[in-house]
Amino acid sequence: MRILMLVRQYHPWVGGTEQQAHKLSQALAAKGVDVQICTGWWFRTTPAFEYIDKLPVYRNFTAWQFFDLRGLRKFSGYLYMLTLAFHLWRSRKTYDLIHIHGLNYHSFVGVLLAKWLGKKSLIKVACGGAGSDVTKMRNNNLIPGSRHMFPTTRLCDGVVALNSDIAAELIEAGFAPEKIVCLPNGVQVPEVATGIVEKEVNKTAQIVFVGRLHPQKGVDVLIEALGFLAQNRPNLSWQVALLGQGPLQPALEARSRELGLTNRIKFHGAVSDVNHYLAQADIFVLPSRAEGMSNALLEAMVMGLPCLATHVPGNDELIVDGENGLLVEPENPLVMSQALARLIQDKTLQVRLGQAARKSISERYAIEVIAEAYIKLYHSLLAGRQPSPQIRQIITT
Repeated sequence: MRILMLVRQYHPWVGGTEQQAHKLSQALAAKGVDVQICTGWWFRTTPAFEYIDKLPVYRNFTAWQFFDLRGLRKFSGYLYMLTLAFHLWRSRKTYDLIHIHGLNYHSFVGVLLAKWLGKKSLIKVACGGAGSDVTKMRNNNLIPGSRHMFPTTRLCDGVVALNSDIAAELIEAGFAPEKIVCLPNGVQVPEVATGIVEKEVNKTAQIVFVGRLHPQKGVDVLIEALGFLAQNRPNLSWQVALLGQGPLQPALEARSRELGLTNRIKFHGAVSDVNHYLAQADIFVLPSRAEGMSNALLEAMVMGLPCLATHVPGNDELIVDGENGLLVEPENPLVMSQALARLIQDKTLQVRLGQAARKSISERYAIEVIAEAYIKLYHSLLAGRQPSPQIRQIITT
């Protein structure tokens, strides 16, 4: 079985889509699948071809960062479509199925070339809600004309949705229901669960957030919640590490100063070793307004950290409130502060939720489990069949 993973951006980009594409490719390769990565050449400091963790990575020219000119983003998108189409045609004898990560203009090229070349195509849609992949493509948010490309993407042979809400959005957008499979992201299960340890009663609670400092992630709501926490429960000792960067950072830092929280909140920016910070943490928090399925939440849960997240699609498929984590409604900083206070002061609850979190994720979301589901899905598509009920239900049964 030969799979071409089509990812618009790849290493050195380290977003959720890129991480999942890499983890899945590694897991598939370990099971004997022939995997190659096809992506855009967005940084001139990276080679056009290289091996990353023994996976061949082909980068197609985009012009982005190659010339000292402004305004090349849209032009680079169109150029990438041309060079990508040429690469898919030139390498047509080296793959059987194109697995496209993300619904974007590269998806249009992937599906179109697959149809022309007699190959199978599968699109993984990772983002739903107000800023969903479907919405962005339909509204021309990516490059001008992307809404005219959208109907072609519906010709793919299969679609993977990260959660049921994304699946419903895809059906509303015209994708055939029988093509859609709900498969979650996968996570590598560490041998040691650093979050499951006996908690020191008087220890300062270390709280961590991992993600972009972007409105979708709701860090502004978290800052307000921490303000309520400091005001209403001054006896509690805690510190927060925010890992990630984004356009909201100046405003978030300013609001932290206004609330007198500069000694309690630290902005670390982008970090190379997230697991190091997770290993030092007592509590993980994810205040998102929307999610597909958070890699950061998966990684925190599998490390045995008690997690507090918002009750939005994706999060509520991972966490059962009160059993393996806590869920609160989005946009409600007061309730979030109360849930944080409950976790900080109840060390027994921290351990119980952390143990349950690791167990649930290890059993159902280990990357090896997800890779096996994809292999079954690939076999069905290559045989010209729609995904079987067993594949559709592999995670829920």
